[in-house]
Amino acid sequence: MYSDLLKAPKDSPVFLSEDLDPIFMLKAYSFGLFPWSTSPVTWWCPDPRMILFPKDIYRQKSIRRFFKFYECKLDENTMALIKLCADTRELSWIDEHFIKAYEKLLDLGFLHSLELYDKDELVGGIYGLIIGKIFFAESMVSIRKNVSKIAMIKLCDILEPYDFLIDCQVYNKHLEFMGAKAYKRKKFLELLEDMVQKDSGFTNFKSIL
Repeated sequence: MYSDLLKAPKDSPVFLSEDLDPIFMLKAYSFGLFPWSTSPVTWWCPDPRMILFPKDIYRQKSIRRFFKFYECKLDENTMALIKLCADTRELSWIDEHFIKAYEKLLDLGFLHSLELYDKDELVGGIYGLIIGKIFFAESMVSIRKNVSKIAMIKLCDILEPYDFLIDCQVYNKHLEFMGAKAYKRKKFLELLEDMVQKDSGFTNFKSIL
């Protein structure tokens, strides 16, 4: 499967499917694919691939003072974060099919979130799947200043001791600014094949904060 993906399109879907099945999603992520839309479901494996090693995260000095304004929690209310992400985007890819799949992945113990709160108000965070030693970042949201940056820094601080890699999927300027780098698909798939087979190093993501 890994070798087959080397011949796949670089910037268009690899294939289409009718359903967004959670069990198939786990297999697909483990082989380097991710879904980007439904009706039909489009499966992608872009080249290059944006990835972030937690040790490379860019910690701005100017952002340090904002950390004290927000409380960080893990897996406190993952679905609320996902729905916040969907509701704050004018054209969101997070539709009812994704919501149902995420709910199942949450029940199976693969979907996780880092959430930031201002007092009791959820103001943003980041969510994704954990398979082996890879955090497959799905999306992040911010409704307050610098929240998305703080969330990414916090996630890196938490995962760095466990030698994780964060899959950021596709390029954007914000990710590049934060320290993510574009890797050739071949190199990414080589890393992926090894790291999804490893144990995460923790039994409960919520407990490692």
